[in-house]
Amino acid sequence: MNIKDIASLAGVSVATVSRVINNSQKVREETKMKVLKVIKKYGYEPDYSAKSLRKRSSNLFGILMLRTEMPKNDSYTNPFLNGILEYFFHNSLKLIVDSHSDKHCIDQYKKLIRSNLVGGFFITDLEDDDERVEFFNSIKFPFVVIGRNNKNNFHFVDPDNELGGYLGIKHLKEVGCKNILYISGNLGPAVTYQRLNGVLKAKKDFDVNIDIIYGDFSRKSGYEIIKKANFKNFDGIFCGSDLMAYGVYDYMNEKKYYLPLIGFDDLPSSKILKITSINQNIYKVGYNAAKMLHDLSLRKEVKSIIIPVEISKRESTLRFLK
Repeated sequence: MNIKDIASLAGVSVATVSRVINNSQKVREETKMKVLKVIKKYGYEPDYSAKSLRKRSSNLFGILMLRTEMPKNDSYTNPFLNGILEYFFHNSLKLIVDSHSDKHCIDQYKKLIRSNLVGGFFITDLEDDDERVEFFNSIKFPFVVIGRNNKNNFHFVDPDNELGGYLGIKHLKEVGCKNILYISGNLGPAVTYQRLNGVLKAKKDFDVNIDIIYGDFSRKSGYEIIKKANFKNFDGIFCGSDLMAYGVYDYMNEKKYYLPLIGFDDLPSSKILKITSINQNIYKVGYNAAKMLHDLSLRKEVKSIIIPVEISKRESTLRFLK
C-alpha cells in the first residue's frame, strides 16, 4: 500500500495525506482524523527512504541516548560528544541530543525523520539483535553505530577493545604479576567478549595465570567481587571498566592492602585516583563517527573504523615496578 492508496481510501488528495503525515497545521481536524483512521486501519508506513534521498543535504544530525548514558562529570560520553562537535563546528553542522527511557524508541526516530530536518543518526549502546539497525537499514537512512555486534551489518566506529584487554595483561606482566584476577563486565555486551579475547590472548602470550570473575561494569560490583574473593591469592588485578576498578580501589583502601590495579575507560577520576587505565581515545571515536555520518549523508563511500587504544600508566601499577 502506498500514499496514493491511502488518499483514495480516505477520499482526499495525495497532498493532503502528505500534510497529515508531516503534521501540517493546514489540514482541518476532521480531515486529519479521517486520514489517520485509514492509516491506522491498514498499518501504512510512510516511505522514509524516498524522503531521505530527497533530504540528504541536511546539516542537522541526531543522537538519542538512554537517560543513563547522558553526559555526567565522570563519563566517556563527554569526550565522545566533544569529538562529534569538533568535526561539526568546522563543517557548519548541528547536533541534536535527546534522551529517552526506551533505547529502541523507533517511533521517536520516525517523528524526527518525518520532520525532514535530520540527515542521519548516531546509535550507541548497541545490542546483538538491535531493531534500530534493522529499521535504518530497511529505509536506507544514514546512521553510524558506536560499537560492533555479531552481525556488523552497518557502518561503525569502535575502540579496539581486544587490544585494550591485551595491553592490560601485558603491563601487569611488566610489573611482575603472575597470578592475575580479571574482573570482567557482564556477559552480553560485545565489549565484554572483545576485552576478554584480548585478556586470553595475552594470557597465552605471556604465560600468566588469570582467574576471571564477572561483574556488571559498576563500582558496586567491583567492590563486592573483591570483597568475596581472597584477593591475597593474586598479585595483580585488571578490571573491564574503570568503575569496577574504583570499587576494588575502595576495598583496598579499607584493608590498607594494595595490589597493582588497572581499569578500562580512562575516566577523569582515574587521573585523580592515579589508577592505570586503558584509554579508548573516545574523542577520536566521536570525531571519526561524525565525519563518517556526514559522508554517508552525502552518499559518499565510507569504511568502518577501529580506533587504536593505549594504556595510561599511573601510580596504581608503576609503584610496583621492580
